[in-house]
Amino acid sequence: MAKVGSSISINKPIEEVFDYTASPFNGPAFIPNLMENTNINPEKPGVGQTFNWRFNLAGLDLTGNGVGTKYERPHLAEIKTTGGGESIWTYKFNEKDGGTKVTIEVEYKLPEGVLKKVTNPPVIDKLNQHSAEEMLKNLKVILEESS
Repeated sequence: MAKVGSSISINKPIEEVFDYTASPFNGPAFIPNLMENTNINPEKPGVGQTFNWRFNLAGLDLTGNGVGTKYERPHLAEIKTTGGGESIWTYKFNEKDGGTKVTIEVEYKLPEGVLKKVTNPPVIDKLNQHSAEEMLKNLKVILEESS
């Protein structure tokens, strides 16, 4: 599996950052190219929460399912996805200087059919790393600008 990751400090309390980030309802607001999460059940995040996702990867529309596999509020949330790509999204949260340090690590494997449509797989790895960094920048703006 390929792996990307990034970290950022957000000037908000750890519980607020965790609660926003761990909810699949909010993912499309801060994760680049995540078009939607639907059929989220139950509404409250936690182990066993499921949802359907739709993601645009370099012009390819991918769909699949997600499930919460770890949920240790306010320090760790993990989601596994299947379908248009297998992935493990691990969010770690640590209190830092009155705010929160957020670290994201995404391990992913694209199906063979998707790889055949992508002309340059190393470019996909670079795009995914850029998306991980942008995701955290977006999260910082959303949370720090909210009142």
